[in-house]
Amino acid sequence: MLADLREALRQLQKAPAVTTTAVITLALGIGATTAIFTLVHQVILKSLPVTKPEELWRIGDKVRCCNWGGYSQGDDGDFSLFSWEAYKNFRANTPEFTDLAALQARNAPLGVRRMGSPAQADTRNGEYVSGNFFRTLGVRPWIGRLMSDADDQEGAPPVAVMSYRIWREKYASDPSVVGASYQINGHSFTIIGVAAPGFYGAKLAGWGVPDFWLPATTEPLLDGATARLKRPNGNFLDLIGRVGLAVNPKSLEAKLKVELHERLAIHVPDMEPGERQLWRQQTLHLIPGGAGVAAMRDQYQDGLKLLLIAAGCVLLVACANLANLLLRARVERARANIHTGRAGRLAMAPGAQGTDRVGAPGDNWRSFGRRGRLWRDKADRVPGLPDWRS
Repeated sequence: MLADLREALRQLQKAPAVTTTAVITLALGIGATTAIFTLVHQVILKSLPVTKPEELWRIGDKVRCCNWGGYSQGDDGDFSLFSWEAYKNFRANTPEFTDLAALQARNAPLGVRRMGSPAQADTRNGEYVSGNFFRTLGVRPWIGRLMSDADDQEGAPPVAVMSYRIWREKYASDPSVVGASYQINGHSFTIIGVAAPGFYGAKLAGWGVPDFWLPATTEPLLDGATARLKRPNGNFLDLIGRVGLAVNPKSLEAKLKVELHERLAIHVPDMEPGERQLWRQQTLHLIPGGAGVAAMRDQYQDGLKLLLIAAGCVLLVACANLANLLLRARVERARANIHTGRAGRLAMAPGAQGTDRVGAPGDNWRSFGRRGRLWRDKADRVPGLPDWRS
């Protein structure tokens, strides 16, 4: 193998122009394909950085933004956003979920500054989540602790969890952040912990990742009259849960549909006239949630697939051009070898020394005549032999 490698290197050194062109062609093709595949992997294929993502399932198969009022959703009646009341109902009546968490469908704008600091408040992304959000995903804190169900109760002291990225970039990894009070939209919150590095939540969306996670029950505190938490038709939450491997997803989906209709039936008196005609047609779907709520995937997957196909074609064209280049170089080398060999044979042929060409008519007779003269001369020197020439 080493001998083959040395021979290959010698051949490459003999044709530097061909070698350079081949390397550049392959580099462009492989580089473009690798870059596109990395993007596709991040947006479409990558799972959440959580524990056992294959056990996660999402209730709802649409990516809806960001607040859907009423008791029906979309022209197809496909529920994908849910109210806090619906979340509590699913969690209480569906033991097939070992944990079921809720998260805000879109980030909440926050003004954040450390309590007592004269600096102007920074604008950050916040996300309301249920108290069991981190436990459901199997995420551990980097420092401090993460949120629990006890933090997500009405009347509980307001707390927040900071992302690792903001803790490192904005606060220079200062451990004193944990336990400190921060003013968030004019209200005092205690930072109880920092999430693990690489954790960006359960949603990858174009509008950014959360910088802070807040208990869902603090939404009325921050949003006031526009709060949706206590409205049974205020659908603003995505739901994602952890299911045991022994649970049949189809059976679980059927049960969730029944629970959805039972809850809607209770609210028929609260519905608009049009909703009363449609509530029985409402449905939902249970889909794998290992990638979380993939907003960017749903938004860009068609374009990324086309881009990946185009990158594959670029690599294919690069390989074809390289094969054509090598074939051409080999043909030219063969032609040069043929020309060199022909010139050598012509130089060594008898005709080139002033005699007839080898194999020309009369060569055999002349050779026979030379051998005959040689035999006659030898006979002259042998005594006792008759002279046949007389």
